[in-house]
Amino acid sequence: MVYLRHPQRLVQPTWSVGMLCALILFSAAPGLAWNGRVLKVLAGDTLVVSWQDTHRAITLYGIKSPDPQTMPGEKARKFAAASITGNRIKINPITTDPQGHIIAMVFRNGQNFNEFLLRSGYAVVNREQCRSSACQQWLRYERFARIRHRGIWADSEQQSSRRKKWNQ
Repeated sequence: MVYLRHPQRLVQPTWSVGMLCALILFSAAPGLAWNGRVLKVLAGDTLVVSWQDTHRAITLYGIKSPDPQTMPGEKARKFAAASITGNRIKINPITTDPQGHIIAMVFRNGQNFNEFLLRSGYAVVNREQCRSSACQQWLRYERFARIRHRGIWADSEQQSSRRKKWNQ
């Protein structure tokens, strides 16, 4: 047992060094990457991940998908679910939102899944949130998907109304 020296007495720490190291290594704090398995896709940009015998909600950093209660949102959710459900992923947490969801970059087989959804046309860049160096390139991916009528952009009549609604 390790004792810390206090000016008047010896103090026994309540945390052992091993427990402290485990806490640091395995916590889901922003900045520490961890692995998990996707159990469910709630929306195109929100996943439920199994991690250390718990389920964690993950919101994809820097992107937005339409509300899953709408037809484009359901298309985005189904596309994301078909692409990632059941897969092992690497989660690189950036921050948390007020609901406690972890906001993260997600990697599947080494590929950035956030970027994959943008390129496929099932998400747009979240201009309020996206501050990483990749965001400028992501805007080009979004524009390219829209011009090529990929994913949710296949219905060209609703493109401008979707863009306005998502960025409110």
